[in-house]
Amino acid sequence: MLTMSTLNNTPCNTLECKMCGQIYKRHSSLAKHEKSIKDANTIKPTIYDLPEGAIEETRKMIVYHIKERLKQHSRHAGNVHIMVNCTESQFFGVFKGYIHNYYPRTGNYKCIFKGVDTYSTLSLILRDDNWGAKYFSQHQKTFVLSYQLPSNPNDPDPLREPDPLQEFDPLQEPDPLQEPDPLQDQTKKRRIHKPKPVQIIIGWRKKIKSDVHNINYSSGFIFINFTVSRMRIVR
Repeated sequence: MLTMSTLNNTPCNTLECKMCGQIYKRHSSLAKHEKSIKDANTIKPTIYDLPEGAIEETRKMIVYHIKERLKQHSRHAGNVHIMVNCTESQFFGVFKGYIHNYYPRTGNYKCIFKGVDTYSTLSLILRDDNWGAKYFSQHQKTFVLSYQLPSNPNDPDPLREPDPLQEFDPLQEPDPLQEPDPLQDQTKKRRIHKPKPVQIIIGWRKKIKSDVHNINYSSGFIFINFTVSRMRIVR
């Protein structure tokens, strides 16, 4: 379980929250952030203390809906958004201790999972080591992308295999005698963008609607945002 001790010093004498990666330079800002996380993980008057059996059923429901979005075909890879009916008490029972944000005005919650320990952390929360993976024939595995090493823009795409039949084209090589064009360099610099970090967002929100007579009806939902990827298992 993540506690406030996960906020630690980084080598550049700044303070980082390991839960979200936010960097702080002042202890007062860190303390405020620390308190908001502690408050978010404090049980609210609207939450019921559920038995462990009910919480375990919620875990299985979450795993079911995640794995249902892990398909064999490549067209199903990419960003995925799931929204399933779930009470506030069910959500809190599963994710207490890992909640990053609570919004008192709306009553919404948000958890942020990123970094090398993302998969193992969610395995611990959901009590299922295979929560984010699904296996198919022909040694194919579809999985929830939980971490990716920082990539060098000059490196080849790891998901795109080179064509072994493609011959080397000497005309594609840069001419060492050709002077660089400063306008081209500026254009390239402007186009370089930092890729978004791989993260899994899990939260809870309440939806309230009404009819023409202003009669309200509502329900709670858990939402999960993640990225689906595929690979071939070599044996």
